Amino acid sequence: MPGWTRMIPEWLRTGVVYQVYPRSFQDSDGDGIGDLPGILARVPYLADLGVDVLWLSPVHPSPDADFGYDVADYDAVDPKFGTDADLDALIAACHSRGMKVLLDGVFNHTSDQHAWFRASRRSRDDPKRDWYIWRDPKNGGPPNNWASTFGGPAWTLDAATGQYWLHSFLPAQPDLNWRNPEVQEAVLASMRRWFERGIDGFRLDVFNCYRKHPDLPDNPRRWHPGGLVYGYIGQHHVHDRDQDDLPEVLGAMRALADELGAGLVGETMDENFRYDQAHRFVGATGLHLAFHFALLHSRWKAPALAHAIRSWVDSLPADGWPTWVLSNHDFPRHATRWGGGDARAKAAAVLALTLEGTPFLYYGEELGMPEARLARAQIVDPPGKRFWPFFKGRDGARTPMQWDASPNAGFTTGTPWLPVSPDAAQRNVAAQQGVPGSVLETYRAVLRLRRTHRALREGRMQLPDPVHPAVLAWTRTADETLQVVLNTRSRPETLVLAASTEVLLQTGGGRVDGRQVHLDADEAMILRTV
Repeated sequence: MPGWTRMIPEWLRTGVVYQVYPRSFQDSDGDGIGDLPGILARVPYLADLGVDVLWLSPVHPSPDADFGYDVADYDAVDPKFGTDADLDALIAACHSRGMKVLLDGVFNHTSDQHAWFRASRRSRDDPKRDWYIWRDPKNGGPPNNWASTFGGPAWTLDAATGQYWLHSFLPAQPDLNWRNPEVQEAVLASMRRWFERGIDGFRLDVFNCYRKHPDLPDNPRRWHPGGLVYGYIGQHHVHDRDQDDLPEVLGAMRALADELGAGLVGETMDENFRYDQAHRFVGATGLHLAFHFALLHSRWKAPALAHAIRSWVDSLPADGWPTWVLSNHDFPRHATRWGGGDARAKAAAVLALTLEGTPFLYYGEELGMPEARLARAQIVDPPGKRFWPFFKGRDGARTPMQWDASPNAGFTTGTPWLPVSPDAAQRNVAAQQGVPGSVLETYRAVLRLRRTHRALREGRMQLPDPVHPAVLAWTRTADETLQVVLNTRSRPETLVLAASTEVLLQTGGGRVDGRQVHLDADEAMILRTV
């Protein structure tokens, strides 16, 4: 394959990544919180599922102001999850099965309990003062008008030193100063230690926020009705992220990753859900991959899905490599967003796993797990607690994995940190395993096809133009041409193809008759041209 895509590690370019939110995957000691020994016990399940990469959401020590995304020590394992030896055992178990491991790199900010920030806060003269972004008050208030992603201003006053610190998220998550070379050196040193320990790469949390405009000017105001309640959406974020010199930082990270054969995947922050800056930060000297979450915000309609796909693919360099995400820990699960029951969940599996690019699965989606509905008293997510009922938080996407029909779905023998979804008694691994036509077995079947058909891993993709109003279709071509067709309507549809095909996989009861493909409601097929 030409261009810089050849520089992407093959396992990251052609593999399938499975995200685990450690608190919610498997508890081994009955405290109600998932942990590393629990994940280790489920590695055979992941290997049998057919995924290639395990991505762990944060496992570092954290006071849990933002449930792991406020890191207090980049070089250690949080005791609530286990020990260093537990993580080493998990890495070894994955590697022994040919799987890679990604850690979550939360490097835009730390916890306010991190030793770096505690030192920085001691006095204006502390050597680590400039490791964070401190400024004097302006007109008796914050230094500028920047707003926090989690609500309120992005500045908090430290009474002892008389200056404000910057936090793009909670006050307990102070932003690192990525214009200080010592910060860059310290973070790169930590990354190197993890690579040398066996970690295969990092998913970089909100990487496009690392650098801010050096003069910290006000952001231009933006009219949006929600801005009256949520100030962050009432600004154009031109000075607090996406800076032109950000590639300097990413280039240093990339050089380190390439030196040690590791991979880097970046998450872009964009409250407008356009993600139109993501393409700027990938390439030969940038990140290997970046997330573009258009499908997370698309309707289940063929034209809308096609637009979401094209908006990402068309923005990339000609030889760029996309990523595809249907669900994650920050947004409602797609089984609920799109509805449609198991039929649609199975079609979504085909969508996620057959587009050109690297798929990222989120734990439980292979069961069709829905977004859990939690009472206000059960919400622990900071923005959910602050903005209820306008925004109910992210907890509904983070409920425990559903393993079987036993109490607490086999996740824990104790009281789970979040309630188990009410449908766990019927929707779980044990109930679907080995059952033909189940959501789980559909995921396994599509993953097997990826392994046996190079076109699904590396083939170039072509979407028709114009798009059928009901049926999304695309081809993948390498040593063979495969056609994927997906009916987005809740009624049967017929599509006429340019050539005759044979069925490799179908999620419903449709049929192929020569060049005519008859699809059931919400059915997807993978076809081979004959």
